[in-house]
Amino acid sequence: MLVYYLINTVSAMLGRLDEIVIGVSALIISILWIPIALSFFSTDDAKRTVAKEKLKNALIGTFIYILAVSGAMYSIFNYIITGHI
Repeated sequence: MLVYYLINTVSAMLGRLDEIVIGVSALIISILWIPIALSFFSTDDAKRTVAKEKLKNALIGTFIYILAVSGAMYSIFNYIITGHI
């Protein structure tokens, strides 16, 4: 009975940790994209051109960030479950 309680508790903690990491990641990615979006929808053509140039860098940065966070989460969860790095 105690084992099931511990398993459920650890499972709930990992689920909550997952939600926190996803929320923080969404906040960081939105902070990355807000200036580009504001410049992209500007009426000034110079700002729109600069925003289009920054768009590629933002896409690459978002992709790298997602890969890094998912890799870190996999490593942490794998260590918690198996005890090995």
